[in-house]
Amino acid sequence: MKTRTSNRSNFHSEFRQQKKKGFSVFECCLGVLTLIPLVLLIVALTHTGGNRTAEQPADKPIHPPPPRPKNSNPTPPGNAPKSAQENAIPLYSADINGTEAWDRKKKLIGSEPMSGRWLNNCPAVPPPNYPEQFPIMDLIDNWNPDQAEAPAKHYHALCRFDYATDLEKAFAYREAELPFIVYNTPEAEDVVQKWNQPDYLEKFLGTERYRTEVSHNNHFMYFSGSSPRGKGNKAWRPPTSIEKMSFKKFKDTAVKCDMQNCSEDEQHFYFRVTAASSNHFIFKELPFFMPKKSIFIKDPKGQRGIHCRFGMREVIAENHYDGSRNVIGLFGGRRRYILSHPKECANMYLLPMGHPSGRHSGDACNYNPDCKDSANSVDYSKPDLEKFPKFRNLLANEVILTAGDFLYLPTHWFHYIISMGLNYQCNTRSGRSNEYSKFVKKCGFK
Repeated sequence: MKTRTSNRSNFHSEFRQQKKKGFSVFECCLGVLTLIPLVLLIVALTHTGGNRTAEQPADKPIHPPPPRPKNSNPTPPGNAPKSAQENAIPLYSADINGTEAWDRKKKLIGSEPMSGRWLNNCPAVPPPNYPEQFPIMDLIDNWNPDQAEAPAKHYHALCRFDYATDLEKAFAYREAELPFIVYNTPEAEDVVQKWNQPDYLEKFLGTERYRTEVSHNNHFMYFSGSSPRGKGNKAWRPPTSIEKMSFKKFKDTAVKCDMQNCSEDEQHFYFRVTAASSNHFIFKELPFFMPKKSIFIKDPKGQRGIHCRFGMREVIAENHYDGSRNVIGLFGGRRRYILSHPKECANMYLLPMGHPSGRHSGDACNYNPDCKDSANSVDYSKPDLEKFPKFRNLLANEVILTAGDFLYLPTHWFHYIISMGLNYQCNTRSGRSNEYSKFVKKCGFK
């Protein structure tokens, strides 16, 4: 009996020990099951982060650059005049673009930026006070508009975006309705190659005679209608005339002007080709201007054809704004653009609404001795600061466009255009924005 009792006791003892061990295993299982969701969550987050990093190139940060502290002062550009330093934008990392396209572009421009910065590596988010602007007389004293040759430096202030790598940035600046330049567009480079072959445009445009503006000097003031309206304009005369001209005749004259360094007081021509609809042959040459959404066309329904203007040495289109978005492509030669924010209109002495050259600055008569228009305005190349004292307060910047460049100009941005030699420009418009309407309204415009 004692043996059986002892065996039973040993059995119960072992059972209790096994039962105790069983509870330990169960508790471990519970612990593991509790940790599994947490592990899965960590793996999911890590996997998502990996995809995000893979999709985002190293040179395009996921987050925009941190804002500049409110109490910090931006470092002024090294060679910028002191009068412009208060409007300077912050300095960013050094320009990084060693591509062959950019190196070639800098050589074509032929002039360094006054600030020492090309702005070809702009941040993804437009910085405060972009684009930088300078006193207009600093620009004119450095480079008079009547002079075609570029000086060693100019007051460049616009971001340049490589179509191949910076297209997202370009869209961001367009959404912000700010001016910028796009270059290295494959389709545009093809056009540049074709249009600059010796006989391509001559064969393409044929012997047809196109509307060509003619001026007795190098200034071309826009006008509408044949007679002025409003008091004080009775002595007005059209500043330019129209002549039908073949492309060959225009080009021969322009090349001769380039070779002989023609004077601004000689007769100049401004050749025009207009494509009113997408069926026109110009649209086939410039497919990127087709009415469909792209970096060049924001509102396809608002597109109003393509307007090509071919300039010759020292041709000047007087300062003005357009009532719609404007994308300007250059496919041969070089052009200089002097740009101003719409808020600067009070300093421009714009010709008023109702005048044939309304919303423009410049000599309304184009120095025609038979014209005595009392509603005159300031001439950028020969500013009379006693007669137009507010002009010295005007702020502006400038860019040099070369073949293959596109300039985006928002609605109401002012531009003054100078041809630096024979050049081929075409532009298109796509709707309008009201971003800057309040500024031009204060100056008497809609």
